[in-house]
This record gives sequence, structure tokens and C-alpha cells, in this order.
Amino acid sequence: MVNPQCNNLNLLWAELIIEELFRLDVRHICIAPGSRSAPLTLAAANHPELIRHVHFDERGLGFFALGIAKATHQSVVLICTSGTAVANLYPAFIEAAQSGYPLIVLAADRPEELIDCGANQAIHQPGIFANYPHRELDLPTPDIHFPPRALLGKLDDLIQQGAQQKAPVLINCRFREPFYPDETTTDFSEYLSGLKTWFTHRHPLCRIHPHQLQISSHPQWPPLPEQRVLIILGALESPEIAQQIVQWANQSGWPVLVDIQSQALAMEGVIHSAEQLMYHSRLQNDTVDWIISFGGRLVGKQLQKWLDRQTAQHWHIQPTGKRLDPNWQISESWHCMIEQWLQSHPPLNRNSLQSSAWQHWQQQLPAPDGENELTYCATLSTLIPSHSQLMIGNSLAIRQMQLVAGGRLKPDITIYANRGCSGIDGLIATGCGLASTGITTTMILGDISLLHDLNSLALTRQLTATVIIIVFNNDGGAIFDLLPVPKQNHIARDYYQLPHGYTFASIAAQFQLHYAVIEGCQALATQYTQALQEGGIHLLELKSRADTATRAIHRLGEQVRELTSL
Repeated sequence: MVNPQCNNLNLLWAELIIEELFRLDVRHICIAPGSRSAPLTLAAANHPELIRHVHFDERGLGFFALGIAKATHQSVVLICTSGTAVANLYPAFIEAAQSGYPLIVLAADRPEELIDCGANQAIHQPGIFANYPHRELDLPTPDIHFPPRALLGKLDDLIQQGAQQKAPVLINCRFREPFYPDETTTDFSEYLSGLKTWFTHRHPLCRIHPHQLQISSHPQWPPLPEQRVLIILGALESPEIAQQIVQWANQSGWPVLVDIQSQALAMEGVIHSAEQLMYHSRLQNDTVDWIISFGGRLVGKQLQKWLDRQTAQHWHIQPTGKRLDPNWQISESWHCMIEQWLQSHPPLNRNSLQSSAWQHWQQQLPAPDGENELTYCATLSTLIPSHSQLMIGNSLAIRQMQLVAGGRLKPDITIYANRGCSGIDGLIATGCGLASTGITTTMILGDISLLHDLNSLALTRQLTATVIIIVFNNDGGAIFDLLPVPKQNHIARDYYQLPHGYTFASIAAQFQLHYAVIEGCQALATQYTQALQEGGIHLLELKSRADTATRAIHRLGEQVRELTSL
């Protein structure tokens, strides 16, 4: 709340900023310690209605905030001090920009007179995130001659446009000393006199209403049954949207291929095994006449290669303004709310699948066998409880789950992944941000990803939800076995896979996590079920040889290619 009787102008400006952000629907605020950011920290700490999170590592804090944004679908604020503290937010900021989440960075900065003169911890912060912010705002040093209405109005424009675009923004806040309260107070009532009406309500100074795009039915629907239409679901935010699309497609009799991020992997009647099916030569050479895709990026490389060979008309519907078309094949693209597009394009009411071949092929697929990471993923897929969250790491983890989780996961599990950049950094922090909402959360990731984000295990101390972290320890970057890395003279091992020889028992003890090392699917089922019953934070380490994961994937592909019933 804003106090007209304030210790200094820095704190007053910080209070105005924090209060206006609250009125713009911000509820979570993530804080890293620092001196120059003290006015912002104090204003956030004293606000009675904000939910505050604190962490010592800005890089981890950024991904933690991203996890909260993913789980709540709300803007999340990050407060940090000046200098490299801001730079440490860059990976999370890029991921937010690429995947479409409105993080708000409040970065403290030096005043202009301390830039380019050798002042300590002074760097050029405006533009530090390059072109990844939707917009950024470089505020002046707090000045009694800068009207508070202008301060609030600039915030309103920046934050609301960023939220509408689902994009992160940077607000650079320049503060001169003193940063901390003292015994003196100043009456700023006259300075705040232009905000008399603002003080009487809880709304922002200016509410911006987004333009609602009007979409009329497309005049040329593909004639059926002469043409073959295929629906593809990429990354979607909620199972409810996915269900609407699946029902709409089923009414038109169109098969639906779903990505692991689509929230539709466990829905009835969908094609959840496209990545496996594409290993078969018959499907590799198959063509369709029309493709309609919804949502964000796809994980599966085999499906991407198949799409690259298609010459069909391709429509894409997704709410952001980004082009998500690495094959450059989309012929028409709608940037709008998916529900709105569906309402404007009623189904054809055929109520029977155009072709049952996809389902038939899917039913013939073999299950993974043996004791390896693929079978571990298949086992986990049956164990993860209803109404919980699943955070999947990149590299091998998400590809393995894409291959085996379909038809096994419960339909009300919400799946998350950082696929905007597909990096391995910040995965633990993102999962902790998801779990901060109080929902049981399972994380599945590789050993290098865990090593990359060890600091973020400290965030688990803030959590009350049950969290189970599954780490596949195959002693390095096993994904490089799937890539055409030179194998001679130990190049792959020494420069790509980087075997480390570490295990995670001591790490679990350091961060006071429940721990178990697991070998075999039965032991995994027992330990995972026990962890759910006990609650708390658990780290389950699944050890395997470096080559077993990729051997299992290659074997699965061979089994599909050998099928004759396709």
C-alpha cells in the first residue's frame, strides 16, 4: 500500500509501482536479495496481499517464477538488484519469451551519473535482454517533478500489453541513495494529489481492453470424404482447450495426432503414438490433403520430418503472434484464442472417424521391454496420480515420455515442459514454481539437468506440496548417442557425453530430501508409491548404463519397422 507519509521518494515510487502491479492482477512476487533494489523489496514485503517468494540465486529464481506463471496463468514479478544479477535472469527470460509467459522483471539500476564512470556494479541494463522483451521501460531516477500519474500510466501500458501478448517485460528502476528507511519522514500528499480518485478504489489508473478479433467462418471448407484431413495438437495450456478441439475434430470425423505437451495424451480416440508410427516406411511415405494444427511447438522429430514432406494445405491456429513453422509450410495462420476460432468454424457433424487406419496402426505398436529408461517411463506413466502435475525435462526425458506415456497417463494430469528454448537449465526451479501452487508434482529429468540446477533444490524448502524428483542417471549426456556425433577417439565421450561419475545421495542429504536409489521397474513402483503416501520432497535416482536408453529407443524403432500389419 502507498503511504503519503514516506521515508524517501525511492520508497514512495517503489510503493506506487508494487501497488499498481497488484491492481494489474499480479499476485506472486519473487525476490532476490540486494541493496539497490531495497526500495522495491521493502514495498513488496509490506504489501498485505502479495504472495512473496525469496531465493538467493537469480537464475533459479527466474525459472521458479516461470513455473508459477505456467501453473497460475498469471503475470509474475521478479525483483533483483543491479549488475550481473539482472544478467542471471536471461535464460528464464528467453524461455518465457519463447514459450509465451508474462514475466515482469523489476531490475534496480544506477542513476545515469554512475554509468560509464567506473562506478561499482554499474553496467548498461537497458537492452540487456536484447529483443526478447515484448517491450521494456527505463524509468528515470525518482523525481518530484515526474508526475505519479505518468509513472502509473507507463506501467499500465507496458504490463497490460505484455500480458495480452503473453510476453515478458523489463522495467529498469534507477535509484539514488539512500535506499533504506530512516527516522525522518516526508509528507508527499501534495505530490500525490493527482491520484485522489486512484486512492478511492482498487483498479489500475487505466484499464486497457484488448481488441477482440472477429473471425467469420472460412468460405472454403475441405470437401469430405474426398479429401483427407488431419488434426495436430501441439503445446496447449489446459486439458479443457484440448478436449474442445478433440470433440470438434471427432464430430467432423478427423483423426487427431497429439503431442506430449497438448494435454490430450490420455484422451479417448486420439493418436498419441505418432512419433513411433513414423518409424514405419508406410507412414513415412503417407500423405494427407489438409492439415489443421493447434497450439505451440511439437516435440517429436519424426513427426516434424513427416510434416516436412507434406504438400498439403496447412492451417495453424494459436493465440500468440509468433510464427511456429520451422518447415515454412503453413498456408494460413490465425493468431487468436482457439475457443474463438472453433466457435467461428462449426464442425461438419459426421460423428465417425474419416479413417480408422490410424487407430488400427496404433493398436499394433509394441510395448517397450526389458529394464531401461523407456520401461521406467512407461511404469511411471501408470503411477502418476490424478489431479497432479508432471514437469518433464528436455533432452532424452521428454522424448522417452513422448514414446511411451500415451494411453498410460491419467487424463487429468497437467503436463509442463520448458520447450521454448528446450534448454536443460532451470528445470528444478521451474518444477518448484509449479509445486508452489500446492499441487502434487512429479519431475522427470536427466542427471546433467539436475547437476546444472543444484542450487534450485534449496527452493524445495518453501514447498508444502508432495514433490517427487525422478533423475535418470546414465552418467552424462546420453542423448548424444542419438546424434551423429563422431564416435572415434573418444570424441563423443570426452567432449559431448561428459561422464561425471557422480551419484546424488549426498546431494539429497545436503538439501534434506528423502532419497532412494532404484534399479528395476518393480522397485520404482514401490518407491514412488511410498513417496506419494509419505508426502514431502523426494529424490529418486534411477541408475542405468550410458547406452541403454538410446539402445531401447533404437530397438523400439526397429520393432515398428518390422511390423507387417501396417
